[in-house]
Amino acid sequence: MAFRHLLLALLCVLVWGGSFAVIRWGLHDLPPLAFASLRFAAVALLILFVGRPAIGWQMLLLYGAGWGVVQFAGLFLALHFGLPTSLSSVLAQLQVFFTLLFSVALGWETLSRRKLLSLALAVIGVGLIVSDRPAALPATALGFSLLGAAGWASGNLVARRLAVVGLRADTLAFVAWASLPPAVILAGLSAVLESPQHLLDLSAAAAGRALAAVLYQALGALLIGTLCWNRLLRHYPATRVAPFSLLVPVLGLLLGVVLFDENLSAAAIGGCLSLLLALFSNLGWARRARI
Repeated sequence: MAFRHLLLALLCVLVWGGSFAVIRWGLHDLPPLAFASLRFAAVALLILFVGRPAIGWQMLLLYGAGWGVVQFAGLFLALHFGLPTSLSSVLAQLQVFFTLLFSVALGWETLSRRKLLSLALAVIGVGLIVSDRPAALPATALGFSLLGAAGWASGNLVARRLAVVGLRADTLAFVAWASLPPAVILAGLSAVLESPQHLLDLSAAAAGRALAAVLYQALGALLIGTLCWNRLLRHYPATRVAPFSLLVPVLGLLLGVVLFDENLSAAAIGGCLSLLLALFSNLGWARRARI
């Protein structure tokens, strides 16, 4: 992988590494589905200034449904129902496994020994970090987290498939127009399942905090992160790019030690090392994968 692309991958890690804490912050003031809708609506406003990309509505809807609705409804609801912030950054990385499994199911990838080794190391790493939690995970939160990871993986495959056929998912126009379907769908779900009055009752201080959280999610995690991520997917197979996100929980755990004086147990350290080994093993996967 080219050095400039490694820098893009690290930028994604940095932006997304702080994203989970911001989501938790925003959920203190906003209902989860409304919060998710607002982050997409803020980016979708850019369609007023950029024309629709040369990509059919079917692919925009398919990408928006998985990458947008499923991923972030799952993530925001998981945090809302009690999933710890640091653990959410770990479980989201199950998208790596879903990406590989979906690719194999579609016949776009085969399971080589190196891929199986990478997969096993990643599973061990996630398992070690998850097992280091004293309290049992809420089943509902865990289910939504798995759903969100599957949605992320589906977005990876759509972005890579567009690149294979010569279309670009790493443009401002694509991200803006792909944000429109999830903004509308999530707003509809929020109107049905959540109380719109909650947004109207926000105090000035709560509204300011909510706006800051939405802007970070929209401009940082969504716009910058997605543009960099999809640029990588334009050049490399989805199963080669996806494992870079394994660095996100490592960063989250390390920041917890440095900034919040949290203890890093032997299990957490072992899990981080296993995730790093999975990443480096993945970098040696064949370059000629078809997706």
